[in-house]
Amino acid sequence: MQSLPWVRIASPRTRATVVVYLLFLQFFYSWAWSSSDVLRPMFRRLYGLSLAEAGSAYSAQVVGALAGGLLAGWVEHHIGRKATLALIGCGCGAALAAGALVGDLASLIAQRLILGLFMGAVFPATIGILVDLFPARQRGRLASLVEATYFAAVIMLGWGLAAVSEVEWRLLFWPAGAALAVVGLAAFTLALPRHAAGRTDRAPKVRDLMSPGLRGRTLALAAMVALNACGHQAFVGWMTVYLVEIGQVSDEAVAATLSAQYLGSIAGCFAWGYVADRFGRRTGARGLIGAGMFVALFLILPGPLWVQQAAAFGFGFAFAAVVTIGPWLAELYPPNLRGPATSIFQWGRFVSLFAPPLTGGLAAVIGLPLVMSLAALAFLSAGLVWRALPETHSR
Repeated sequence: MQSLPWVRIASPRTRATVVVYLLFLQFFYSWAWSSSDVLRPMFRRLYGLSLAEAGSAYSAQVVGALAGGLLAGWVEHHIGRKATLALIGCGCGAALAAGALVGDLASLIAQRLILGLFMGAVFPATIGILVDLFPARQRGRLASLVEATYFAAVIMLGWGLAAVSEVEWRLLFWPAGAALAVVGLAAFTLALPRHAAGRTDRAPKVRDLMSPGLRGRTLALAAMVALNACGHQAFVGWMTVYLVEIGQVSDEAVAATLSAQYLGSIAGCFAWGYVADRFGRRTGARGLIGAGMFVALFLILPGPLWVQQAAAFGFGFAFAAVVTIGPWLAELYPPNLRGPATSIFQWGRFVSLFAPPLTGGLAAVIGLPLVMSLAALAFLSAGLVWRALPETHSR
């Protein structure tokens, strides 16, 4: 995939500035996105929700993200990258801050729906910039670096919750919301091309991904992302609830377990980014298969909490292979279809919106541990689909 002529003359300083910007955007976006999982026990306590109702907040967020992902390319085509990034940042910031004002389940769902609308555009915007600015041999590592901030944000959110849970946990929404707005407005200071590579007068459409020769690839990718997202929700989405309600551990112990998982993911990001750039994009499939194995270990290993934390670290390291999906998605399609192609990530997430209420309802019948174990099967299946798809960056 070729870069824009503008990109070939972009200075190293310009590229470094853009990467730093994306790191900040991804960090606060990650804080906002993961709050639906990390704060799920708090939603249950404050609003008196069932397991299925608590999971519905994530479902609403995913519905919004699908719409945002589908609209991202169209919006960028018409108003340009800088204005799109500003809209994303300010919209995410305002919607996240509004979470502090939520008073019941209906308003929680509405807030998460609007927040998801803006967050769904972050992934297409980020991947589009990375692919345009950098050659293929660097994209895996750079995408991994940016995605590593997701796991760092979850660690800080977990410890932040432990620090303020006895005071007012909803204070966690305000600083990140304000920061997102500032990051959004800072986009106007960046040196970026107005549009993505391969721009034409006609805005690319999602239905172009279903053209002959691309339909099978598109459906397989959507299935892979859906399996991965459902597995993530079945395991990670319920981890804090599992630790609090079944493990009966303290908020500090929950934060420590989340830290173990996401420290593993941070380490995994750099490892899988190197592997994807060195040996090819499909090597990440091994990570998803390994993630399924660590899910089983987390749920069946006996002994003290540190044993589960070790399994959580292993899961995080293996699961981090998914951070290499972004460049691969873009490279699988012609440049003019890159925007719609990255929205496939949100298609899979959309399928996963059914996971929280379904797994929550099923957990009431067969128990939460057994339901969480279904994630192992989902990750294994996703890994096998990944291995069956084309390679775009061989050794």
